[in-house]
Amino acid sequence: MDADTLRLQYQTARHEQGTLLEIARIILEFAANLDDLTREICREIVERHKYHHCAIYLTQPENRPLTLAHGARLGPNFTKRDAFTLATQSAARNQSLTARRGNAWRVAIPIEDGKTTLGILIAASTGPDPDAHRALALCKTLTRLIALGIQNASLHRANLPVPGP
Repeated sequence: MDADTLRLQYQTARHEQGTLLEIARIILEFAANLDDLTREICREIVERHKYHHCAIYLTQPENRPLTLAHGARLGPNFTKRDAFTLATQSAARNQSLTARRGNAWRVAIPIEDGKTTLGILIAASTGPDPDAHRALALCKTLTRLIALGIQNASLHRANLPVPGP
């Protein structure tokens, strides 16, 4: 391996480590609000990694359909319907999915707490810049942190006092 390749690998590893630290910071900062938490996670993923789209879908009790918690930059190139279809397929199979079309790619990764699926993380790129395999590996790691954030927000919500009359 030449020096340029090693330098690039090192820079990529540091960049991904920075993402993990930033997601952990977001989880701590927004533990009380699931909406803010999912919005900030999606924003961080698209901005830091230059992915074109990101969405987090949450599972619902009693086998009801997934619900979009937040979607960053969903639009004409990757619609809410496209994202929902991919998330639903991933949830039904309970596995990660990768779809490629030319230079574009899409990944869907279940957000699991070890026992149950809490949701689905979607990331997508409509251009040739990021690598789908690297995105899948990074997003799998991120879903472990996101699961902790979702659990923390749910616990915080469960412990809030109910407003009185």
